[in-house]
Amino acid sequence: MSDSRALVPAVAGLVGLAGSLVATLFLYRSAAGAVDRTLEERLRGAGETAAGMFSRVDPESVDLRPVMTANGLEGAYLLSPSLHILADAAGRPGRRADLLRTDAARVERAARGDATVAFAYAVGNQPVATGYFPVRGPDGAVRAVLALEAGEAFASAHRGLRRAFTVAVALSVLGALALALVARRWARAEAVRRHDAERAIRGDALARMGAMVAHEIRNPLGVIRGSVELVRARSGAALSAPDVEALADVLGEADRLRCLTDDFLDLARDPAIALSPVELAEIVEDAARAVGRSHGALEVHVEGAARAQADPARMRQVVSNLLVNAAQAGARNAWVRADGADRWARLVVRDDGPGVDPAVRPRLFEPFATGRAEGTGLGLALSRRIVERQGGTLRLLDDAAGGAAFEVRLPPARD
Repeated sequence: MSDSRALVPAVAGLVGLAGSLVATLFLYRSAAGAVDRTLEERLRGAGETAAGMFSRVDPESVDLRPVMTANGLEGAYLLSPSLHILADAAGRPGRRADLLRTDAARVERAARGDATVAFAYAVGNQPVATGYFPVRGPDGAVRAVLALEAGEAFASAHRGLRRAFTVAVALSVLGALALALVARRWARAEAVRRHDAERAIRGDALARMGAMVAHEIRNPLGVIRGSVELVRARSGAALSAPDVEALADVLGEADRLRCLTDDFLDLARDPAIALSPVELAEIVEDAARAVGRSHGALEVHVEGAARAQADPARMRQVVSNLLVNAAQAGARNAWVRADGADRWARLVVRDDGPGVDPAVRPRLFEPFATGRAEGTGLGLALSRRIVERQGGTLRLLDDAAGGAAFEVRLPPARD
């Protein structure tokens, strides 16, 4: 079993690399083919236009230079069927054509009236496209052949593609290495899980995963929020009402994701606990006011009093989680009672919502256990962890009538 787990990173990396390389090569070949067809059509269009223009005049070398310049060509010259240069935009006419550059067979085809465009030869690693076009006289007979050679403007498109291909291959290799690293971490986590209790290790693995996700999300969220606020500040009155609402929605989603990442991080670490004597009723009232700003339909009723040895900020977080859960479940009222029982300071939170789904009850305090499609299942898991780190307990009561009821027990205050 250990040998097979050791192969997981290598197999995952190879599969990822093979898949990405195949996709990259396919896209590169498709793009290269499209570029070649575009360049050929461009060269053909330039050649046919120039050949048609020269059919009405006797061109000289000076007439060919605008054609070469306008189309970014390496060369433009006029050939006789016997391969003598009649006019040359970049050289001296009257000499015989260089057979290393000139395709005699294609010149012969052009002299018969058949224009051709192809990548004929290469300079270094760069293929050069050439075109041969018949130039007809007033009687329609071919009197010369116009030869065009693609230049830097044509070569740059292919160089850009090759650079993109190189970058894509490098990214594929990096992606495969990252996949292998993730698979290696997964394999190690699996090995640890088999040596410990399944439930505890599952929670720990989820917490570690949450921490990695949270750390990766926090920075982009800050960039998104900063960019939206910058757009809003610079645009000012120029923004329409729908645009203002859209920006507000983006900021709201960024804040929601930030809160979610904070919950992930709290699950993955042990935040500091600062214990002090606290009045539980005051903590409940503070939490109720905060929840009321976002869930105004929930009315919170606070009863009783008790003093506990607890972290006030963390306990406000616990109470807020319980009240938000009640509001999101559809409750209109929540009753929170503080009292002392069996040498404990106790809080009981009840609501008039639909209660807890029986299917969820056995794993209610596990991370990601939730009965709501839009829920994350982190609030109760985090709340129990906070309470237990203060020496207390958090549990679901079974005697709730028509709603959910939770009990928090904490050590009494040490005055």
